Amino acid sequence: MKRNNLYKYFFTAALALSFASCDKKLDINPTTEVDASTALETDGDFKSAVVGAYSILGGGALYGTNLNIMPELQAYEGYAIWGGTFQSYRQIATKSITIANADVTRTWVEAYEAINIANLLLESSSKIADADLRTEIEGEAAFIRGILHFELARFYGLPYEAGKQNIQPAVPIILKGVTDSEGAYQLSSRNTVEEVYAQAIKDLTTATEKLTESGSDNKASKYTAMAFLSRVYLQMGQYEKARDLANTVIEESGKTLNTSVTAAFANKNTNETLFEIQANDQNNVGTSNDGLTTFYSGQTDGTGRADFYINPEFLKSFEDTDVRKTNQIYVGRRSRNYSGKWTSFGQNIPVIRLAEMYLVRAETNARLKTAIGDTPVNDLNLIRRRAGASVKTTATVDQILNERILELCFEGVRIHDFKRTKRTTGTFAYNSDDLVFPVPEREMRANKQLVQNPGYE
Repeated sequence: MKRNNLYKYFFTAALALSFASCDKKLDINPTTEVDASTALETDGDFKSAVVGAYSILGGGALYGTNLNIMPELQAYEGYAIWGGTFQSYRQIATKSITIANADVTRTWVEAYEAINIANLLLESSSKIADADLRTEIEGEAAFIRGILHFELARFYGLPYEAGKQNIQPAVPIILKGVTDSEGAYQLSSRNTVEEVYAQAIKDLTTATEKLTESGSDNKASKYTAMAFLSRVYLQMGQYEKARDLANTVIEESGKTLNTSVTAAFANKNTNETLFEIQANDQNNVGTSNDGLTTFYSGQTDGTGRADFYINPEFLKSFEDTDVRKTNQIYVGRRSRNYSGKWTSFGQNIPVIRLAEMYLVRAETNARLKTAIGDTPVNDLNLIRRRAGASVKTTATVDQILNERILELCFEGVRIHDFKRTKRTTGTFAYNSDDLVFPVPEREMRANKQLVQNPGYE
């Protein structure tokens, strides 16, 4: 999605949250053609700004690449191998991140750019003449702000732990739009993990109330927000709430599982996906050397850089009859195995699928010893039958967690699952400081109220 001219005028104000860097990927020249404070006036302005915010979500710093690949790299031990030359990703995989890491920095920066647009939309929404449009745009803005505060907290703070106070620092909660560089200096100190999760829940709850049931191919629906809210509650160990939301999405969204394990990735906007990043051959992050296919693909026709390939040990996790092993994994360059989910530069990027909701419902029902919607074993077997894997007679929590590994591999959930279930990756404990990103160096310089994470001082 190409960024609309309107939003880049006040989008620049968000960049004032971070100062200039020598990293060319992060340098953006200021624009002064339109005063950010007056850019949102007509209904058309608001529509364009929402498109701009979604465009940032789909960029390489967020769901277009980093929010997928970084969680996979963080828990790549026994799973995958990084063989590429991009040092920022190598540092993430080897747990040797520096405070100037380019991808750690740009993810922070662009997340706050999108949050800033969301704040400006919410602050100015009273100007929207059409009441239905006003409600929808307020829902879109709350959705974007909620999911990004959640994503940032998971990367830059220690994990949320159920039953604890969770006063460990996460990221600043930003609820006020910035329209000039002076506003940037008013950034607060880091809020706690508990506070950031509470804000994410508040925003996503608002989104579920304001978004339409159908949404559109390139925007969230009520059920998209519910699915993300289910993710938040699952991460917090609030299983009843995660279960009930997942069940509502399954039963009321009108979404259905595809018959093929590859359809959600080979085709666009299938009925299984609850939210996906829109792309095509002319307009995508991949062709700019910055997309999932760029890094994941190692096809023999030369598509992709063949940087991120599969550890042979991980292949042993699949049964021989499991078509996820044969249809979603292929032998490519240098006789290595690569993920078949990301093979075309112009393909859409599914961010959250109905299959995940079935696995959330199965896991939470198993933990709570309930059968809301269906039994855990039926939900588990629904996913396994589609894959051609053997049918289970029981469904323990461990079996369901293992199924998440197989079904959701290379989709950006791995380290988050490890952290919430307190599993190690290699020799790194779930709450290791090495699995927490540093506050970017440029942010520390810009905002003296920020405190750095341990190990990065």
